[in-house]
Amino acid sequence: MVKKDGSDMLNDLGEKIVTCHLHCDGINNDPQLGIIPRCLIFEKRKTGANCMVVGLNPGKCKNDEKNYYLTNGIKYDSIADYFNDSNLNSRAYFKRIREIITLLEFDGDILWTDLAKCECSGENGTIPIQTLRVCINRFLRQEVTIFKCSTIFALGSVAFNHCALSFPNHFIVGIPHPTGSHGNFRQLREQIVADPRPFIKKISNKRDIDGNYKAFNLSKI
Repeated sequence: MVKKDGSDMLNDLGEKIVTCHLHCDGINNDPQLGIIPRCLIFEKRKTGANCMVVGLNPGKCKNDEKNYYLTNGIKYDSIADYFNDSNLNSRAYFKRIREIITLLEFDGDILWTDLAKCECSGENGTIPIQTLRVCINRFLRQEVTIFKCSTIFALGSVAFNHCALSFPNHFIVGIPHPTGSHGNFRQLREQIVADPRPFIKKISNKRDIDGNYKAFNLSKI
């Protein structure tokens, strides 16, 4: 029997995510229309410090993305291929976060993911707590186990709070959402670009005096 490595295990889990049959409250999951659970992306980079980036949930799936999945198949490979074929990896959400974490010397592999894998059902809907509980326990906990890294960057207050409480054996760093309207991410980015050294020094100390992993918001240091 051939033992699977982390990449194989993530692919297997990705397949389970994409084909999840649940219809939780507050979300859309309709494979016949090309609306599917998505967001788990493994980005291979040069050798360096690896990290996870956890958001809340995917945004609304646009028509070209729906058509891509319907044309190429409802499978995990379609999610991964669309990330590169459509230049989704260069859009503001990914580009801005990638820049920040690289400046903070996390220049290795990135596992992009979310608390919940499905888009909101409403125009500007929220994700019910029960839906987050189910999805975190069903998928995110496995992702954290498979992808070996100590640091999780959590985007926005909801993602930060859930990650901080769910994963006490990981270093949780909160970052404002990169496409938020309050300017908090832009202000933090300007400070890090101007001089990343105070931030690098702060996050180099991942544990408290009792040896427990810390959780704090980067914009509040």
